[in-house]
Amino acid sequence: MSATTAGAVPLVEVTRRDVRTGDEVVESVHLGHLVEVDTAGTPRAVRGRADVAVFPRSAVKPLQATVCLELLAAADPTLAASLTDDEVAVAWASHRAEPDQLAAVRALLARGGLDEGVLTCPRAGVPDDPAAARSRLAHNCSGKHALFVLTARVLGLPTDVATVLDPDGPLQTRVLAALAGWTGPATAVGVDGCGAPAVVTPLAGLAGAFARLAVEERTARVRDAGLARPLMVGGSERRSGGVRVPLVDSALLAAGVVAKRGAEGVLAAGWRDADGDGHGVAVKASDGSLRGAATALVAHLEAAGVIAPGTWVEAAPQGGGDVAGEVRAAPGDAAG
Repeated sequence: MSATTAGAVPLVEVTRRDVRTGDEVVESVHLGHLVEVDTAGTPRAVRGRADVAVFPRSAVKPLQATVCLELLAAADPTLAASLTDDEVAVAWASHRAEPDQLAAVRALLARGGLDEGVLTCPRAGVPDDPAAARSRLAHNCSGKHALFVLTARVLGLPTDVATVLDPDGPLQTRVLAALAGWTGPATAVGVDGCGAPAVVTPLAGLAGAFARLAVEERTARVRDAGLARPLMVGGSERRSGGVRVPLVDSALLAAGVVAKRGAEGVLAAGWRDADGDGHGVAVKASDGSLRGAATALVAHLEAAGVIAPGTWVEAAPQGGGDVAGEVRAAPGDAAG
């Protein structure tokens, strides 16, 4: 049994309707873990295990961006202060290579007199245009890598791929040290899909980082840019009928919740309650499904009264072109 499966509980059910009776039959179940904590790391709700070790992957991008902006501000306060909301938001995006997102990455690079040729991420195509030429700019992590390279340039560090992304190099040692301050020390460091270091941390540590992300002054620049420009952080996806719908993190940001998805079924969110206190929730779907993680986290926020019902809804199962069932939170009580 894998570490992410041990202690996992049903988080989400996918159903299909009996055409004769109208009854719904559960077709599949997403198992996983959900943890809510406050800024002190005290558990407020747990389903599954709070201590399950996960790769947050892109969910830590707002934290990585915060560190880089701090380094920029120390070295060149004028440049750091001049960055636009678009440029800051795309720096922690997992974007869809939409035109305004690509323009923001180019603008961020231009701050250092750089172009896409210096990006340290792999080449990728545009998601909605398979015929598009592959480029580093189109990679969904190009904003993060643009900020990495810009930071290295301003600090007078080498900007080659090997140095910029080396976990023991001059830039990433600072980034990783700061991440440990938010999530707790990494138990392992791998390589993300974009080539950057990928830490392993307890799920509760990720939730705690988002509780602090939602309220701390240190993270205000990154947080405020995402809240102001939610579609820059994620973007939208095409669903049946050609309708475009915001991705889950963009939808939550538009509702005032700081959120970021990661690969392999990770999603984290943070918010400020009526008393001004921070809360963070993180989900890991054991099967790596964003469908499972997003549905579980959104249902948790709805039940807590943080967001309105319908803020974001997973695409329903189809049958012959019509809705044939639903994707919904599995029944179960949270334990503190």
